[in-house]
This record gives sequence, structure tokens and C-alpha cells, in this order.
Amino acid sequence: MMTNNDNNNELDVMRQQLEILKQKLNEQTIVNDRLIRKAMSSKMSWIQKYIWFELLCLIPVAALCFVGMKLLAPTVSWLPIIGILLLMLADVLFDFYVNHTSAKDWLSENLVETGHRLVWMKRMRWWQFVVSLPLALGLFAWYFSGFTENEMLRSMIAGGTIGGVVGLCIGICILIKMNHTNDELIQQIRDLTKEEI
Repeated sequence: MMTNNDNNNELDVMRQQLEILKQKLNEQTIVNDRLIRKAMSSKMSWIQKYIWFELLCLIPVAALCFVGMKLLAPTVSWLPIIGILLLMLADVLFDFYVNHTSAKDWLSENLVETGHRLVWMKRMRWWQFVVSLPLALGLFAWYFSGFTENEMLRSMIAGGTIGGVVGLCIGICILIKMNHTNDELIQQIRDLTKEEI
């Protein structure tokens, strides 16, 4: 027969084991939360890399192309070229502002606040597109209006138009991919927090 002391000892051991289990579960939850946040942060990292690519590669290549075309068509004004390059630079800087996140943000912020920021990013990207597209079309129309009539320049205009359409399609695809990344992260945050964002 078990004595009262044996029952108490067994109960104490069970309490201690339960307390150890609770601590391990709490530690596991913290580790899982950090892993999830790091995974979310790494999902956004491609956007930062793309923006650096825009700044360090696309803008210099575009500048060289416009200078080359200016040498081939001296009648074209420098003003639309400068306007186009400034618009590109402004777009990239705006991209940095809108899409800026760091690993620290993901680890320290409240996930609901992060979700709201992701929604804001999506909205700002569409506003940027809506504002930049008409400006770019106007600047390119001004740029191409400076070309005189000859066969080579018409070919350059046709090539520029085709390149512009292809570039626009690529830009829209990248915009959709960025917003899709945000949508995935927003859904993960909703699943974790059980809150509507």
C-alpha cells in the first residue's frame, strides 16, 4: 500500500516534470517564432537585391545607351534624356523607401504591424506605377520627337518602342511578383496571429 508521503512525492515529481515540459514548450515556441520571422525576412530579401540591381546596373546601362543614341542623333535634346534618367533614379529611390525592411525589423516588430506595413507596401507600389507610367510615356514621347526623319533613326524609334513595351511587361511582372511575395507573407501572418490584416 502506498503511503501519503509516497503520493505527495509522486505528485511533486509530476509537477516538476510538467514545469520542465512547459519551459521546453515555451522555448520551442520562441525558436519557432524566430525561424518563421527569419524565413519571412529572407522571402523579402530578393526585392532588396533587385533594387540594388536597378541602381547599380540598370541606371548606368540606360545612361550609356542614351548617351550613345545622343551621339547618333545630335538633334535630340539632352532635356528628355536627363528627365528619363532622373525619373528612373527617383523610382529606384522610392523603391528603397517603400521596400526597406531589415532582419531586425522582422525579429523585433509585432507581426500585425509588419502585416500592415506589407499591405502599405503593395498600395505604394501601385501608386508608384500609376504615377510613373504616364510620366515615362510623356518623357519618351518628348525624347523620340527630337529624332529627324531618316531610315536609321526610324529603326531606332521602332527598336526603342519595342524595348519599351518589353520593359513595361517585365516591370509589370516584377511588380506582380513583389506583391505576390507580400500576399504570401500577409497570409502567413494572418495564420499565425489569427487577426485580419
